[in-house]
Amino acid sequence: MDPLVVATFIIVAALEILVPIVLGYLIVKKYSISWKVFGLGALGFIIVQIIHTPLVVVIQQPLLSSLREVFPDGTIALAAFSLVLGFLAGIFEEPARYIIFRWIFPRLKIPLTRDRGLLFGAGWGGVESIFVAILLLLTLVSYLYAPLLTEEQLQATNASIDGTLTQEQIQQILAQNEALMQITPFDILPGLAERMMTIIHHLAWTVMVLAAVIFSRHLLLVLAIIWHTGIDALAVYLAQTSGIITAESAIFVSTLVAVVYLFWQWRRMGLSSYDQKNL
Repeated sequence: MDPLVVATFIIVAALEILVPIVLGYLIVKKYSISWKVFGLGALGFIIVQIIHTPLVVVIQQPLLSSLREVFPDGTIALAAFSLVLGFLAGIFEEPARYIIFRWIFPRLKIPLTRDRGLLFGAGWGGVESIFVAILLLLTLVSYLYAPLLTEEQLQATNASIDGTLTQEQIQQILAQNEALMQITPFDILPGLAERMMTIIHHLAWTVMVLAAVIFSRHLLLVLAIIWHTGIDALAVYLAQTSGIITAESAIFVSTLVAVVYLFWQWRRMGLSSYDQKNL
């Protein structure tokens, strides 16, 4: 067990929790708006994932098997699989943002202004980052216990549960355990970079969907779905075919586009006290 790896786990998880909260605080303080909007964004993400995540878990293995039968070329099958996963993320999250802006905000008497849209996006991307941090901490627990898990202990445990595990499954567990013990800080840090870039994407997609509502331009909603689908699909595909660094590089390029779009749309929407009656 490497103390540097443990420290990296803790620092990365802490930043994945603190950064979105600090971002929310800065927006709330600068524009004097309620944390309720941040919470609404977080709640929106959670509700969407209650449906989206189980669906992906259930269909991904049958879907991949079916695609491999249709496309004998594994690369094409992986590309199609990545597109489906990306589309599911886009088609669940972006229309959900639209529904909340279009119907929930007016019912709660929350003005559709750019600052509130930004805070909503920070809540949406922020709670996802916090969930990822929790998963990372669970991985840390597994890492800490990895040196204690031996084949003899697994065999003894298996015997106590009447041989539920096959020898092949035991060997798979040991292999996974061994891979976990070989992890380095450089295997953990890219996840932090990805999470920060993902938050920026959520801010951009949120503002894009908000603009779709404010300006009554549904094409912007379609573009948000396409963008979300594309970057998620590309990340999955490149991670499997070219490695994490290539995938993160593609996400970085998309992040630069997201930053440019945010600044452009922010100016277009005008002041945070934007008078929607003049639209």
